[in-house]
Amino acid sequence: MTRDPQKILQHQQRERALELGRGNDSTAVRELAVLLKSPFPDVRRLAASAMGKLAPLRPASQMVVAALRMPALSDSHPQVRQYALKALAKYPETAAFFLDEFRDIGRNDSLPSYVRTAAAELVAAIENFLRERDASKTNRCRRCSRVISEEEFVRSMDRFTRPYCTHCFDEVLLEGENFEATVEEAKEKMAVDGTAVQSNGEKRIADWLAAKKITYLYDERYRIARDTLIRPDFYLPEFDLYIEYWGMDTPEYNANHQKKLWLYQRAGKKLISLSFRDLPSLEDVLSLKLSRYIRL
Repeated sequence: MTRDPQKILQHQQRERALELGRGNDSTAVRELAVLLKSPFPDVRRLAASAMGKLAPLRPASQMVVAALRMPALSDSHPQVRQYALKALAKYPETAAFFLDEFRDIGRNDSLPSYVRTAAAELVAAIENFLRERDASKTNRCRRCSRVISEEEFVRSMDRFTRPYCTHCFDEVLLEGENFEATVEEAKEKMAVDGTAVQSNGEKRIADWLAAKKITYLYDERYRIARDTLIRPDFYLPEFDLYIEYWGMDTPEYNANHQKKLWLYQRAGKKLISLSFRDLPSLEDVLSLKLSRYIRL
């Protein structure tokens, strides 16, 4: 008798999620992130649970949180949400970027009590982490934990919005200069107005803005809040509006993508998001999204 292919796939995915959760490999989060998109709720639940079990191995927390966030917020199966929230509680430092979203889950009376309880436990874990971090980092170098002077504190907070001792300040500055050099080397595309950009997508955005005579600044730093510096792809100073072009699709890139979106949201900034998926009609998508803010 022929077995149902869907049942076979479900069984294979279940066994694999269980195996990864019992393993000793921090890189298993990549495969678990794929299993979190399985069509089978029990597989997604087991994958979320496995993510939490891997926490002692210190996997890439940004990758983990990026994979768990949407199942926690909107999975169609309540138990998947519950287990995703429980797993996120093992990664409070990175989950803290989405604290307000998790608070909203805990307040949502339409959800089952066990989902709201898991959200409350996650929020408590994040808040406890933040309290301990603030207590331990007061007037200490963010890198080496040495007690720093008031002058060092003011200087580093003004430059980096992070406290560093003089030695670490110089190291971070040098690393930033090296990063800047790498970014500049990657700017191999030339827009029609002479702006050097990093990709064909960014070139098409720059060319469209120039054709519409919209002033823009490319790849500059801005302080969008007292403690937040950000480096958008494009900034339109006439409209105080930011444009980000998301050109990749990897777990690490997506984690940084989500973090950056949260920073814009927290600061209440106007943002237009475009991606490589918009390339077939990039200019039309940009025009439509921009028309929500300005008259073209």
